[in-house]
Amino acid sequence: MAAIVGAALVAGAARLTFALPGTDLPQSGQTLAVLLVGAALGFRRGVLAILVYLGAAAVGIPVLADGASGVDAMLGPSAGYLLGFLLAAAWVGWAADRDGFVRPWWRILLLMLGAHACLLVLGGGMLIPRIGLARAWSAGVAPFVAGGVVKSLVATAVVYVARGRLPVFGEP
Repeated sequence: MAAIVGAALVAGAARLTFALPGTDLPQSGQTLAVLLVGAALGFRRGVLAILVYLGAAAVGIPVLADGASGVDAMLGPSAGYLLGFLLAAAWVGWAADRDGFVRPWWRILLLMLGAHACLLVLGGGMLIPRIGLARAWSAGVAPFVAGGVVKSLVATAVVYVARGRLPVFGEP
């Protein structure tokens, strides 16, 4: 059940989008939700939630940003970012399982920034064969850096405040 709720959270956050000039990929609330799902559900359930989300998209349920779905949408320009969702949730979930975020806020922030960096590297990296290195950077990475920092700050604040208050945070 937790994985379904986590997948629904990411799907709902996908509806919070806005276009960025110079790129076909929208800025969305998905990455924030991915980090929070990993933090709240831990490694196994967090990864399962993202797999449920990606599975829903693959079978045609419009859960991706801008209501996209289907295998074609998943293999398009967003493919690397979607793979990054899985890895980011796994990384943050592993950290949650390891110590339940009993660490200073700045270490949580570094974790969240690292998870966003992973998303951007995978997303931009998978764009390189399609559009080249310079365009992948300028259209697929650079426009999302500021949003990634802001969402990392928000995720850090939520996790820092919620740790110890909500039983799901850090439970294996």
